[in-house]
Amino acid sequence: MRPEHWLYTIPLRLRSLFRRAQAEQQLDDELRDHLERKTQEYVAKGVAPEEARRRACLDLDGIEQTKEKCRDTRKVNWIQDLIKDLRYGLRMLRQNPGFTADCHSRS
Repeated sequence: MRPEHWLYTIPLRLRSLFRRAQAEQQLDDELRDHLERKTQEYVAKGVAPEEARRRACLDLDGIEQTKEKCRDTRKVNWIQDLIKDLRYGLRMLRQNPGFTADCHSRS
């Protein structure tokens, strides 16, 4: 991969990590725009509006599936999963600290 590409993608990935709600909103807006354009293309070809929207969704491989692909492309999912796992572990440790201490004394 070219160095210029990394210089461009690092800020995008960091933004996706730290401003997740904003990144998700932008993704929703962009996919909605693509869906509307595709729908209009089909309507212009004489397809009924309901059928045009259905075909546009099929062309995008489904909205939620496309969102998931985009999230995977950002390559920050593993960081988000790690943060969630750490939070869960700390929450469990706070709720039952004796269990953790007991496990360490047996090893």
